[in-house]
Amino acid sequence: MRTATTKFQNVAGELARLAELREALVSSAFEALETRHPELANEVREYIGSRQRAAHWMCAPQRASGGRIPYDLLAEGDEDGLWDLLDGIA
Repeated sequence: MRTATTKFQNVAGELARLAELREALVSSAFEALETRHPELANEVREYIGSRQRAAHWMCAPQRASGGRIPYDLLAEGDEDGLWDLLDGIA
C-alpha cells in the first residue's frame, strides 16, 4: 500500500510541476504577442477581460477556427482570422 501512495505522490508532484510549466509558457507566449502585435494583444485583453484570461484563451482550441488555437492562426499568417474570432466574441 505504501508503494501505491508513493506513486500517487510522485504523479501529483509531476502534475503540479507540469501545471507550473504550462502557466509559464502561456504567460511567455502572451508576452511575445504583446511585443510583436501590441494592438492585437490589447484587443484580446479587452474582449476577454483580463490579461490572464486572454493568455489562456489564446491557447484554447476555438470551435470557430476548426478547433485550432488562436496562435495557430498567427503562425499561419492569418491575423485576419484571429480578428474574426474576436469579432465572434463581441
